[in-house]
Amino acid sequence: MKTGSKWQKTGYLWITVAGISAVLVTGFMLLDINMETRAGQGFGSTTQALSAQAKTTYKQGDTLNLEAGIPLYTQVIDNKVPVDLMGIQYYTSSNEKIKVQTVRGEWIKFEDYSRGELWIPGWYASKESRSVKTITPQTFSLRPGSKLYLAPGSSTSWSPSPSLTDQAVIVAVTKDWYGVSIAPRIWNKESFTYRPALLWIKAQSIEQQAIVADGWFQQDALQSALAIRHLTDIMLNKKTTSKQVKQWLGEPDWKENSANLNDTGYAMSIGQTWRYERADAQFLVTFNKNGKLARTRWNIPQDDRNNVVSDWSFGRSDEYEFTTKITGKSLPITLPWKPIWTNQGDINYTFLQAATDDVLLMKGDDGGFSGGYYEGSIYALNRHSGQKLWQINSGYGALQAYIDTNREAVTIYTSYDPDQKEYVDRIRHLRLKDGEVTWEYTPKKQTRLKGITAAKNVLIVDNPAAEGSSNGQITVLNSLNGKTLWTRKLSTGYQLLNQSAEDPYVLYWEQNQLVAADPKSGRTMWSLKSKRSTIEQLVNDPYFDGVERLDSFAPAQPERWMLQGQQWVLLDLDTGAQLANFPAREGQRFEELNDGMMLIREKGDHYGEFADFTTTLYDPKSGKKLWVMNGKIERGFVENDQLYVIKNGYPTALAYDTGETRWNAQNTISSLRFPTNQGSYLVIGDQLLLPMGEDLLVMDKHDGTLIGRVHDVVMGNPEHRGRDAKNGTMNRLGNEVYIGSSNGRFGIYEASGLHTDISR
Repeated sequence: MKTGSKWQKTGYLWITVAGISAVLVTGFMLLDINMETRAGQGFGSTTQALSAQAKTTYKQGDTLNLEAGIPLYTQVIDNKVPVDLMGIQYYTSSNEKIKVQTVRGEWIKFEDYSRGELWIPGWYASKESRSVKTITPQTFSLRPGSKLYLAPGSSTSWSPSPSLTDQAVIVAVTKDWYGVSIAPRIWNKESFTYRPALLWIKAQSIEQQAIVADGWFQQDALQSALAIRHLTDIMLNKKTTSKQVKQWLGEPDWKENSANLNDTGYAMSIGQTWRYERADAQFLVTFNKNGKLARTRWNIPQDDRNNVVSDWSFGRSDEYEFTTKITGKSLPITLPWKPIWTNQGDINYTFLQAATDDVLLMKGDDGGFSGGYYEGSIYALNRHSGQKLWQINSGYGALQAYIDTNREAVTIYTSYDPDQKEYVDRIRHLRLKDGEVTWEYTPKKQTRLKGITAAKNVLIVDNPAAEGSSNGQITVLNSLNGKTLWTRKLSTGYQLLNQSAEDPYVLYWEQNQLVAADPKSGRTMWSLKSKRSTIEQLVNDPYFDGVERLDSFAPAQPERWMLQGQQWVLLDLDTGAQLANFPAREGQRFEELNDGMMLIREKGDHYGEFADFTTTLYDPKSGKKLWVMNGKIERGFVENDQLYVIKNGYPTALAYDTGETRWNAQNTISSLRFPTNQGSYLVIGDQLLLPMGEDLLVMDKHDGTLIGRVHDVVMGNPEHRGRDAKNGTMNRLGNEVYIGSSNGRFGIYEASGLHTDISR
């Protein structure tokens, strides 16, 4: 691991936002590292304009032009305020025109619509300030008795402490003055991000100075991580190129495909992310396709010096792409794991839906929420090569896909045509291997479909009986040829209950009766009396990720938990026999574990506190509660006598028989307070894999030690896609591990190819 010198004394809090300090908005982009100054360059590229006199001559109502890079203060500052606690949040990032509101001594006050009331020393609006030139960052030492000034010629000055030069660099010069960038003692607090201060010192006060050498992150570099954060803040901006970053920081430890750099609604843009990793910090620099800097981020561990809430991400007030993320007490190092193949899709999230020997059926989703959702797709990949076989896009309309019973074809319903840019219901039946449409069903044009579902060898079309009617009509089609087998009108309040083509019958609830109808004839095979429940259906909860984790490689079992009156009942779908039951309560959520046991969560609200929840491990066959615990426990996976879960936002291992906590990652991994839409656990030998935040984490399953993160896999949090994420983000069949992402990539890995040293 790389090391650096102690550029800053102990006791300062360093929680920084990576990116260009607007102090040096364009100047350091073009710096010749061998030149101390750039002749003829005004302060508009890195410093700014202020008034040469201690007392400004401007008056209320004057209009002033400010160049880029002027520090903006939220209040008047005097020498009682420490130089590293000035609370600067903004610098001017481009030429700005302001109107003077108030003049107080050498200070000018103005108001900005988005930033509120701000102050500047008047010297920054003067002609004298335009003589400022940027210089390559330099370390320095001071002569005894030296002073720092608010601006050249200012009456406000500070007597610097001996430790000042450990947290400051010279960045500019004008006549016989040097501009000094001073790192803030506290970079982030609550929702605020602070920037380095810019103060001035007389040239004769400088005793020694030295240009900061390139290669800040190299193994033999002298800079500490704390010093590098200061340098990146004042040096990097969106005009920075990858060539310049390589010169300044050195070769990255890792290069990866970036997250999507565009918002939903626009074509994907995948750049490249460089990762610089050290034990005390990680720095991520992302470039767009043109090699220009697009984003940066510092990953900072939580320790005694930066006592802030875990999993907080701070964006700079002027440029939100430059962020710092406060994690747990450990930073995951990157682990190499070479894929067999990867496919780069054109929509953010990639979820595995089903698999055959030769084809993977995939779902693409842009992850956008509410009005931010623009695009979804169903597509197929060659399982052996990763080559895309075909794709159907649905725009921002409804999208459903049901693979046939023989798993050779898929029926897809879309409600919107993105090519014609109009709503039109289409039901198409496609061969999996090549996407050829073998039949298409045209619904009645006077009504809009509610959707489709499937049962054994049939496709069920759900349609209102008439425009505006609350009654319905189901049309059952032969899935092989699309021909209508039978239709049935259903009364108000009906519900279709089928979930896949593995269901043996057409299942629906109507008029206090649950009916199982023969798929070919519509004849009732069995029925149960069932009053309408007053409990809300789980399918209506967008945050609920499903009762069971579905297996993309195997047919579903003919058993189903259904809400019958005020009870949850496990039904044998072949016979209608009741296999198990337990009382249903409002707000109750539950999941079936991989061994058939159940985790039942009650009392809590999705937006509520973890302490509001009670979780029970329940045996549905015997009707016994094994244990009851306070807290929210979800995403369970059983292996031998251990139960891996997300407990109150943290990866946790519980003793299966007692619920006792064996390890909890709260102290090492950042907390996800509402960890919806994260993928599920997967075990490879002694290693436990779990998607959390942006990373696919690897932990020691025995003690929860954070081993690292998988190289070149970008995860995310697709809002309200919990079921897709739970079932389709990460799957395993034998030695093959199938991993999706949030940047359109999907790949297959060999489980035996993940090697880590967990003997620590």
